[in-house]
Amino acid sequence: MTPMINAGMVFCDRHFGGINYPVGGVGQIAEEIAAGIAERGGHVVYKANAKEIITEPVTNKDGTTSLKATGVKLADGRVYRGKTVISNATRWDTFEGMIGEQRMPESEKLFRKRYKKSPSFLSMHMGVRADVLPEDTDIHHILLESWEKMEQPRGTLFVSMPSLLDPSLAPPGRHIIHAFTPDWIDAWQVGRVAAHVPAAADQGMRVLHCD
Repeated sequence: MTPMINAGMVFCDRHFGGINYPVGGVGQIAEEIAAGIAERGGHVVYKANAKEIITEPVTNKDGTTSLKATGVKLADGRVYRGKTVISNATRWDTFEGMIGEQRMPESEKLFRKRYKKSPSFLSMHMGVRADVLPEDTDIHHILLESWEKMEQPRGTLFVSMPSLLDPSLAPPGRHIIHAFTPDWIDAWQVGRVAAHVPAAADQGMRVLHCD
């Protein structure tokens, strides 16, 4: 459950010696990974739209056959092959979009029968004056008005202020606030957004202001 993951992050930050944070923002993680790949002789292809995961039949030790991912085909027709294929797309895009129903592993089909959907997130990004925050302000917060509403849309508000750790993320004398709350994607479909945004934003701002 996503709220518990964020709760664990907050508890570790406040009570178990803190958590690691990449100076310069989370984008630095991807940049360092790319640099490490290149340093070890690898090659990163940017702006490459992967359209299909290539699979080939293989014989298992017990004599049965199964499909093994052996490469990736891009939208422009280029093909890259390798011993291991790792997908960072969602499992829905990976198995439905790039593998397809006919090649979908039985384990994935079983997972989909048991799977319980979880909500997405509504994120709010704000800039504030540094003097509105007390000097001892913690970096991470969880705002919960009612335990009964914890798993409901907008029932829990998570707040992170990374510029308290890394001032380079905000202009001098300012801080950035990232507030996010669970919400179902269905409420953000075309035709509903105009009515949904003000109510969701107002509720988040009310909770922030009260606490």
